[in-house]
Amino acid sequence: MSAGSAFIPGESTTICYDDSIGGHPALPVGPAEGVRIVHRIMRILIVVLALWLPAYAHAEKLVFATTEFPPFIIQQGTELTGVDVDVLHELCKRVGVEVEIRTMPWTRALAYVKGGQVDGIIMPVYSKERTEYMYYSDEPVGSERISLLTRKGSHGTVARLEDLGHEMVGVVLGYSYGKEFDENSALQKDLSMDNALLLRKLQLGRYQLIASEESVGRYFARQAGDVQLDTVLVLTDNPTYVGISKTLGKRGEALAQRFTQAIREIKQDGTLAAIQGKYF
Repeated sequence: MSAGSAFIPGESTTICYDDSIGGHPALPVGPAEGVRIVHRIMRILIVVLALWLPAYAHAEKLVFATTEFPPFIIQQGTELTGVDVDVLHELCKRVGVEVEIRTMPWTRALAYVKGGQVDGIIMPVYSKERTEYMYYSDEPVGSERISLLTRKGSHGTVARLEDLGHEMVGVVLGYSYGKEFDENSALQKDLSMDNALLLRKLQLGRYQLIASEESVGRYFARQAGDVQLDTVLVLTDNPTYVGISKTLGKRGEALAQRFTQAIREIKQDGTLAAIQGKYF
């Protein structure tokens, strides 16, 4: 007997026969029962979606590490503002991910990116060593002009780093100030954990020179009591990027490319310039 159906006059029930099960009739399914089955399936789908969507949203949340670096990263209590904070929020919106930003000493931020405790870091300059544990966006976000600074009138300008001889210079632990400065063994380097302490030591006369990003140094100088700074020597003027931890594997590499595209977009449509204009 081939598969078919038998219609019983006066009834709205169809009885199905199937050779694969010996031609025995299947259970009758009426219209009301069919509606109930559809409703049951819809309820199951709603539950599955409700469970799946929060997990998906969590998977698309990125945690970035950084350090207080005004006017790029400004921390007031639990509130974070600044150029890089505003830029990152805009980039994440365009990439389609949520973001959480955690502040910490720079050395710890780098260690967390390397170890995978965070997903990314803002906004590092390029160094070959860091490429071992982070993907860089192909497009830079901004630039970082690092100079030797001194209290106004305390030190004359110099033409070369070598002209300083064995002079002491204040630096922040874990920061890169360019290959030439980083590898200079003649200079004495006094280490501070953050920029606030770096400027405090300068104010107290621990040393006459500090290495700092110029905008950052002048911001903290104002915070330390309106200390006026002169530029002694420009060390580097380097681009800055979005950094993504390589512990994310292929997903991290893909994210770096998505951030690259978003950076290009905010440059082209004027959003980046508008954000920078709020702080400079």
